[in-house]
Amino acid sequence: MNEKYHFIGIGGIGMSGLARILLEGGVEVSGSDLTINSIMKTLQEKGAKIFTEHSGRHISPSMTVVFSTSIAQDNPEYQAAVLLGCRMLHRSDLLLELMEGSKTLAVTGTHGKTTTSALLAWVLSEAGFEPSFAVGGMLTSFQSNAKQGGGEYFVVEADESDGTFLKYAPHGAIVTNIGFEHMDHFQTEEMLLRSFKTFLERVENPDLFFWCGDDERLRKLAQRGTTYGFEEGCQLRATNFCQRGWTSCFDVSFEEKKYSAVEASLTGKHNVSNVLAVFGFALRLGIEETQIRRTLKSFQGVSRRCEKKGEAQEVLFIDDYAHHPTEIKAILHAIRQAVKNRRLIAVFQPHRYTRTKDCLGSYGNIFDEVDELLITDIHAAGEAPIPGISSETILAEVQKNSKIPSFYVSHDNLVAQLSEAVRPTDVVVTLGAGNITQIGPETMKALKKMKADG
Repeated sequence: MNEKYHFIGIGGIGMSGLARILLEGGVEVSGSDLTINSIMKTLQEKGAKIFTEHSGRHISPSMTVVFSTSIAQDNPEYQAAVLLGCRMLHRSDLLLELMEGSKTLAVTGTHGKTTTSALLAWVLSEAGFEPSFAVGGMLTSFQSNAKQGGGEYFVVEADESDGTFLKYAPHGAIVTNIGFEHMDHFQTEEMLLRSFKTFLERVENPDLFFWCGDDERLRKLAQRGTTYGFEEGCQLRATNFCQRGWTSCFDVSFEEKKYSAVEASLTGKHNVSNVLAVFGFALRLGIEETQIRRTLKSFQGVSRRCEKKGEAQEVLFIDDYAHHPTEIKAILHAIRQAVKNRRLIAVFQPHRYTRTKDCLGSYGNIFDEVDELLITDIHAAGEAPIPGISSETILAEVQKNSKIPSFYVSHDNLVAQLSEAVRPTDVVVTLGAGNITQIGPETMKALKKMKADG
């Protein structure tokens, strides 16, 4: 393996994980991103050389240069790497190299793959399998999103958004669902379904292949493997779901055996589906039932997935990555069940103009379980604006279909507005894949300052 790697966009969750694996293997790593974040600071502490600008000066001919789909070909570092004849790898190809010699366990699907892959990695780790893993979120228990383990399995979150999941021929897999998402890549539903069908056919071991039988599109595509879900007919089935505070409880039926009162630290029925898949997968790997139960309860979750950021002035702040209407509705329902009658304020940052356009018509009633909604500016993620598509477009749809108080607030004014609006016992949940994650901590800081100032 080349001993010098440079990552263009090293601050991203997927890129940073691979950089971390290389660093822990003694490889020299450098990388650039426009804004330094906590992930990059951790990589710096582990020995990575970090730049906060993209410049051809950072590239030398001896480097392997790693890039992701989001990196444009006019990026100065990308151009320099081409001119210098550097070995260049897409992130997915580096992952393939790191997985070489391992039995890959891939988790994919439109929603839920980060939580599911993280939980699978945790369950295998606690059972002594010493898996390697690379997932799309920071596991709280490991304070990491990637690790090179000593065991035979490599748990990977397989990204369908750009089609790179088709590069893998996994030993085993979990497929959570198929949604009409990432259409900037797939263009048509036919292309989307064809890609998933190809992935399903590439899974090597049918005994370690689980797919959600509640998903209509998957039912039409999958020809083998084990179905899981809530509906009758699923081979691995959850029943009697209930939520006790932030804990989920349910019964499991699998292979003519019943497992009663399974508990998981994850909140919401949508997460029970994810837990169910891992439960069955772990049983197939021969992990003892008592061990699986214990690990499901001890899992501390993934950053930005219903993550409690803290409290200030008796106001609880939660942050969640949800940015698609399906995800938003599911997590808000779960939070409502947990917080009961406390006033619930949602702060939503739409993600990308293309996604906002594709999802118009789906926003109308997804916020119905909150008491107040603030919608802020679209996080462009490098996209150019689309005429007629804005936060106000979503707001108009919500106000047309729902009676909840809903307002537009610019991103710059969110902290000030929230600081004045909240009152003791409120729950604030920030929603979105962008920098909305900073609003909770910044508001808590403002509230504490207000209290100190009297």
